[in-house]
Amino acid sequence: MPAGGEVRWVPASELDGGKLPADAATAETTDSGLATDLKRHFNQASMTDLEPGTDYAYQVGSDEDGFTEVQQFTTGSSGGDDEFLVFGDPQVGAGGGDPDDAAGWDRTLSSAAATADDPSFFYSLGDQVNSAGNQEQYAQYLEPEATRTIPQATTIGNHDVSSKAYEQHFNRPNVSQDHGGGGVITSGGDYWFIEDGVLFLNINSNSPDMDAHAEFIDEVVAEHGDQARWTVLGFHHSIYSTATHWDDLDVKRLRKAIPPVAARNDIDLVVSGHDHIYNRTFLMDGEGKPVEGSEAGAEEEKEDGQTLYLTLTSSSGSKFYDYVPGLEWEGKSVHNDVPAFTRVRVSDEALRATTYEVPAGGAPADGQRAEAQAAAEQIDDVELRRAEAEEPAPDDDAGADAGSGAGAEADAGTDSGAGADGAGANDDADGAGTGDDADAGADGAGADADPGTGGADSGAEADATEANAAGTGDDSDSSGTVSASGGGDLPRTGGGLALPLAVGAGALALGAALLLVSRRRRGAELS
Repeated sequence: MPAGGEVRWVPASELDGGKLPADAATAETTDSGLATDLKRHFNQASMTDLEPGTDYAYQVGSDEDGFTEVQQFTTGSSGGDDEFLVFGDPQVGAGGGDPDDAAGWDRTLSSAAATADDPSFFYSLGDQVNSAGNQEQYAQYLEPEATRTIPQATTIGNHDVSSKAYEQHFNRPNVSQDHGGGGVITSGGDYWFIEDGVLFLNINSNSPDMDAHAEFIDEVVAEHGDQARWTVLGFHHSIYSTATHWDDLDVKRLRKAIPPVAARNDIDLVVSGHDHIYNRTFLMDGEGKPVEGSEAGAEEEKEDGQTLYLTLTSSSGSKFYDYVPGLEWEGKSVHNDVPAFTRVRVSDEALRATTYEVPAGGAPADGQRAEAQAAAEQIDDVELRRAEAEEPAPDDDAGADAGSGAGAEADAGTDSGAGADGAGANDDADGAGTGDDADAGADGAGADADPGTGGADSGAEADATEANAAGTGDDSDSSGTVSASGGGDLPRTGGGLALPLAVGAGALALGAALLLVSRRRRGAELS
């Protein structure tokens, strides 16, 4: 549709015969534009004042052009135990139909949604599609039912970066204008959000500016780290995989820069994709070395500055890479060439990451939770906890009253280090890429990547949830995004998660919607 429309919503309990009432809340489109294929339009709007733990019904469109069918989503709870899902590269289109990676992605996502217990969102770690500007591949990625009902966050991969289609499809809250940005025809930008009481940091690992990434992480953790119980960093290019990209120059640059930044910011968990093989590291220190005594068992107790790294394999079965044995960081690798996902359960005491494979077969039907769980075969399980602080001895404070006044003032402050051990920006050349994976380590991964360096738009408002809607001029290939937010009372806090909504569009109607669902506050905003 050539002009903007609106999003309409009500608590699902207020539906009248399955339809939204006339007095439904509305938000008009705040921005729109012609999509990259010059056939569709994307539209952006904002939803506000959403209550936590509430089912909502919504639709997008306009009175003139019609509205999509009514869809529903649920806002997250305001606290307690939560969980989210993590997926490696769907890369829809890489299989060329054999394997059918669109069906594989649907099967894995559907099985994961049935296996998990009301996940608050799912996290896709890049390469959502094989060709950055291919709208048909985006339509297939957004086709599964779960994309319309579970909020979503995405990482930009090397197969996503060389087009504005990524930014048009996926809302990213709190996007930095100064860190990891894209260009005129490329996507990019580091961003962050708070969800499940977890601070999520997301960097565009296609950008070689390691100092900028380090600055972004340092600044966000300094401002918002005390609002979260755990900290998770996500980016596409795994630095500790056990497959053939481990020795690429862009990966080595990241492997030099990330560990000291992770250590000084006490990042608990790092999740990545790119290498299409599952691997869990030992606990790693700020020098990028396995922590002495870490055994990669079912329980890991971390000290401050120690980090666990997970590499997620393909979630669609589009392609897999060869296993490289003997790497020092390998705690546990699984290389069965089977699509997989990871379920992360969050509590005050622990992060528990359980990984499942989903062998080929039919996607679970509605209501068949037990069958879906049987289809998802567990291959790894680890619970990450913090080391218990040692209790001071009863007489430790006696010196304070001893009259000497000397030993009582020993400050225990720690000095966080300077910037990352920044890898040089000149060693951009991507190392030995594998197969047909055109990986470019600089700003434009993919064979046709344009290494633009312009800043990305900052799309998040305080305490808000954002969503994008990519519309189409006909009734086909509709796509969009809905997201969930968390946050506090500070500006740019509690940004949303982009949740793509593949909803059917009416003639010249909006084709999809991004809904950001507020979790820690009563706010949400369609970008």
